[in-house]
Amino acid sequence: MFKQSYIKTLLAGMGFWLMTQAAAAQSNNFLYIQSENSQPYYLQLRGNNYSSNAKGYLLIPQLGNGDYSIVIGFAGDQYPEYTYSFTVENKPKGYSLKLTPEGEWILKDMVSMEEIRGITSEYVPNKSSSKHVQKLLEKVAENGINQVYRVKNGSKADTIVLFIPAIPGTAVRKKISKQ
Repeated sequence: MFKQSYIKTLLAGMGFWLMTQAAAAQSNNFLYIQSENSQPYYLQLRGNNYSSNAKGYLLIPQLGNGDYSIVIGFAGDQYPEYTYSFTVENKPKGYSLKLTPEGEWILKDMVSMEEIRGITSEYVPNKSSSKHVQKLLEKVAENGINQVYRVKNGSKADTIVLFIPAIPGTAVRKKISKQ
C-alpha cells in the first residue's frame, strides 16, 4: 500500500516537473527585429500590435514553439505592409529588417543568414491623393496679378497668396471670361 502511494507521488512529481520544464522552455523564446536603416515600423502578431522604437528595434518576449505569421508595416504609406512566416523551435529568433535595392523589405535571420521574403498585396501608394492644390482667386490689375491658392497636405490646409508685379512699361492683359 505504501509502495503504491509512493509510486503515485513520484509519478505526479515527475509529471509536474516535466510540465514546469516545458513551460520554462517556452517562455525563454522571444522575437527580436532590428531595421537595418533605423526605420521605425509596426508589427502585428496574433491580434496584438507592437511598435518599434525610434531606432527600429523591437523585442517580443515569451513566444511559444510553433509557426508564426507577422505583418510589418510603416507609417505614412511609404511602403506596403508585408506578411512574413517563420517557425520558433526552442530558441529565440532574431532578424534584421532590410530594404533591398529593388525597394522590397526582407527579414534576414541573424544566425542562419536565411532571407525571408514577405508577401504583399498589389499595393501602390497614392501620394497625389494626400496633397491637393486648389486655385481660389486670380485677379488681374494694372500693377500686377493677385492669386490665392489653398494647399492641402493630409489633414492640414494652408492658404497661399501670391502677387506677381507688372514690369513698368508693359501692359497686363485682362482675363477675358466667356459667358
